[in-house]
Amino acid sequence: MSGPSAELVLAPLRSIRRATIIWGVALAVLVAATVSVWPAFKSGSGVSQAIDQLPQGVVQAFGLEGFGTPAGFLRGNLYAFFIPLLLVGVAIYFVSSLTAGEEDAGRLELVFAQPVPRRAVFAGRAVAALACLAVLVVVTALVQWGADAHVHLSINGGRLGATLALSALLALFHGGLAVAVAGFRPRTSVVLGIAFVVAITGMVAALLFPLSAALKPFAHLSPWDWAFAGDPLVNATAPWRYLVLALPAVAMALFGIWAFGRRDIRAA
Repeated sequence: MSGPSAELVLAPLRSIRRATIIWGVALAVLVAATVSVWPAFKSGSGVSQAIDQLPQGVVQAFGLEGFGTPAGFLRGNLYAFFIPLLLVGVAIYFVSSLTAGEEDAGRLELVFAQPVPRRAVFAGRAVAALACLAVLVVVTALVQWGADAHVHLSINGGRLGATLALSALLALFHGGLAVAVAGFRPRTSVVLGIAFVVAITGMVAALLFPLSAALKPFAHLSPWDWAFAGDPLVNATAPWRYLVLALPAVAMALFGIWAFGRRDIRAA
């Protein structure tokens, strides 16, 4: 990719550069601050003993199993909820900002005045959002591994990498949904509303539905369940979990690009 083609990705990258830096710093601080309390937590048993007294269903639902172990500590504090949700939110925000948000503001009209294919413009913005998401995942991984080593938190690097990869693919899934909605219905409120409702509904289904015998089977319909039900910080991740998140994400993004090319551009 070079020249005008590269600019289709580089221009939107520049427009969200500051937001990417801010989110990267926030994720780095969250991870480093959380891991920094591990030595104090490990030396005291009160919290883990209190969690052991909770109903087993609640412990499982909120990822608190083995909370006194390195894997349980990271799962309960970061990877059962906070890191995946933040990455999902960032992916949706980046896609919405670069697509529906730009069209809402009328800025895409200037781009389409240039001799470039419409679908290529839209695809370039989707790729830019993906690139920024990838940067944030790499930053999170580097800070996580560095902080773990600093405080001697012993965790299997492969399992941690798999958990981060699944978190990234979960974010990619919802980012792909946002691309599909933006390609079909270019309103920021619609894109954010649909994508966040799907994300929150899926999270609630994965966390709380297992507490009910009647609802438990429906938890398996949630992308959050596809990603984390196998407990990737402890167990090897089955390959299908990666595919079931990645393939729909790509399909939804391609649909959004196709739909964008078939409709009229909405003026500001």
